[in-house]
Amino acid sequence: MDKQIKRIIIADDHAVVRTGLQLILEETDNVRICGEASNGFELIEKLRHMKYDLVILDISMPGKDTLDLIKEIQSNQTGIPVVIFTMNPDEVYALRMLRNGASAYINKETDPEQIIEILRIVLSGRKYFSQQQSAMLAELVIEPEKNVSSPLHETLSDREFQVFFLLASGIKKSEIANKLSISKHTIGNHRSNIMHKMNLAANSEFTRYAIRHGIVK
Repeated sequence: MDKQIKRIIIADDHAVVRTGLQLILEETDNVRICGEASNGFELIEKLRHMKYDLVILDISMPGKDTLDLIKEIQSNQTGIPVVIFTMNPDEVYALRMLRNGASAYINKETDPEQIIEILRIVLSGRKYFSQQQSAMLAELVIEPEKNVSSPLHETLSDREFQVFFLLASGIKKSEIANKLSISKHTIGNHRSNIMHKMNLAANSEFTRYAIRHGIVK
């Protein structure tokens, strides 16, 4: 990484997480936390008015869905890397986020020294994959025929997965419609598709499936 100061913005709705990252990075050479956001709308607004070199993004925030945020950032801020910072297990979300343009997917329990190293890798223009993520990606690319037993939620489109996650989390249709900027009718259509693809009959089954597979806690 060159010696030019790299500007980072942290987007997380928990102040303690933003403060913790500030403390981790404040003694790191050439890296500065220059912005914070507590929701998706605030993040996009700040990106419009200030240039940053990296976005650290919580996987679940008020305002906008994470997948939509990644796509919007990649569309409007060409080239700026996005690092997902999350408590969710890698195997559930990582590949979907990485396929949609994220440069790294870090668990919030990762050691501070490793977090710094991952951020340096991403700031140098590369993507970071954990050993487990690399193995999963290799299987998908090299031996796709072996993935016939992939979990049912992997059959969902990105939008269907967003709706599934929110319904399984107990979020009301009206709130989902607002968060994803779609109608309740469209949500109903997605729900029907999800039920068909995953052989589920009710929202309670969504929740049980999601808990069993570590998608919600």
